[in-house]
Amino acid sequence: MYVVWSVNTVARRTKEDAASTREHLLDTAEVVFLREGVARTSLQRIADAAGLTRGAIYWHFKDKVEVFNAMMERVRLPCEAAHDAQEQRLMQETDPVEALRAFAWVPIARMLDDERTRRVFTIAIHCTEYSDEMRPALERHLAAMEDFRGRTERMIAGGQARGVFDAGVDARAASIGFMALVDGLLSRATLGAVEVGDVEGYRGGIEVFLRGLRRNFFTDQPEV
Repeated sequence: MYVVWSVNTVARRTKEDAASTREHLLDTAEVVFLREGVARTSLQRIADAAGLTRGAIYWHFKDKVEVFNAMMERVRLPCEAAHDAQEQRLMQETDPVEALRAFAWVPIARMLDDERTRRVFTIAIHCTEYSDEMRPALERHLAAMEDFRGRTERMIAGGQARGVFDAGVDARAASIGFMALVDGLLSRATLGAVEVGDVEGYRGGIEVFLRGLRRNFFTDQPEV
């Protein structure tokens, strides 16, 4: 009984230690990829920065591509976080403008509030030359953006049906513009530390776009 318990305990601790080492390697890879770029980073460089041997990293990953993909899998990308939002609940908001505003802020808040998401997203945008083996990560990002755009189009169309957004606006074209705005704000957040004024600017940019969607916004403006 004691022997069985001891063997099980050792096996559990060995498994936990292996999982901890794997996470440590991925944490280190994030830092090195961000600083040196994916193409210029070797497995040996990651192992050295992690304070481990080359054999240790090969125990967990067969090559750098596997490290990169595992790093990407640990996070929800900003627009993927928007997928997790309750779109149906947002579309049932009394004010379609507020619903779209809240939806747009989900990926931006993810970038601003989660350091790992911002770091990995920065690596994916600025520090990676996509080979065929790494192409799935890029396709994942593009798919998330297209899903965000499609949801935005449906929300704009819903607002038009309720008479809040201008029915003369092409919902698809508006959703493309809105996606470009949000994607631009996300990219801007990767360029350095985000200040309070930046956050206000992000919100302001979204407000300008939302004002343009409102029904009769331009015709209702007072004459100058």
